[in-house]
Amino acid sequence: MLWILLHNTWAQQTALIPAGSFLRGSGRSPDDSPQHSVQLSAFQIDLYEVSIAEFELFVQQGWTEDKNWSPEGLRWRKRNPQGAGKSNRAASRSNNHPVVAVSWFEAEAYCRFKGGSLPTEAQWERAACAKKESRFPWGESEDVQAAWYSGGKYGHLQSVLTKPSKQAPPEQKTVNGLAHTVGNVWEWTADWYHRESYQQKETPNPKGPSSGTWKTLRGGSFMNLPSYCSCTHREPARPDRSSFTIGFRCVYSTP
Repeated sequence: MLWILLHNTWAQQTALIPAGSFLRGSGRSPDDSPQHSVQLSAFQIDLYEVSIAEFELFVQQGWTEDKNWSPEGLRWRKRNPQGAGKSNRAASRSNNHPVVAVSWFEAEAYCRFKGGSLPTEAQWERAACAKKESRFPWGESEDVQAAWYSGGKYGHLQSVLTKPSKQAPPEQKTVNGLAHTVGNVWEWTADWYHRESYQQKETPNPKGPSSGTWKTLRGGSFMNLPSYCSCTHREPARPDRSSFTIGFRCVYSTP
């Protein structure tokens, strides 16, 4: 089910993910083992990765509002009053592409400004492949022209080769209509990363470890091989990291 969420005069398209359980993890890697059932309450999630235009509107309207920032985020903002800068966030692309070069603190502040939050890892994973127990929204095949790097072992960053946030073939979208949960840009999640977090007993609506050094990225990017772009792959990154391969989307409570 699709919803139009209205907030701060913006219209944001979201998908409603109903309450239920899903199998989390794959068992293929040490940090996504063992595969286990997780129960989640209903939530809404952005259909699309946050665009350059959307983020720059936040910079104009919400960047200086302290209420949008966590205490750690305020300290980060004081050290980085402009973030990576508008030109780096755009990276010579049109405004309908996903914003990049944003830290976890900026992504968190943006989602707060929009009335939401960053998705937990569990929320992101359930939305990314919906009810399919496969590596990608469409199944297992890597023979797909997704926004990933499939030309060899190493990608390159001579240019930022993203696709526009809303431009994705229907067959590559999730059953709920989410675009680019595979490739394009890595997406920040709310959770701290810990390699063995799946080995701990989880309660409904898990939020991951209470502290850590790295936050968790999901989904892979335009310069990653398909194996990094699966629905279950977990990637650690420091929350102050700014990269041309990292963006995000937000989640919201249900009406």
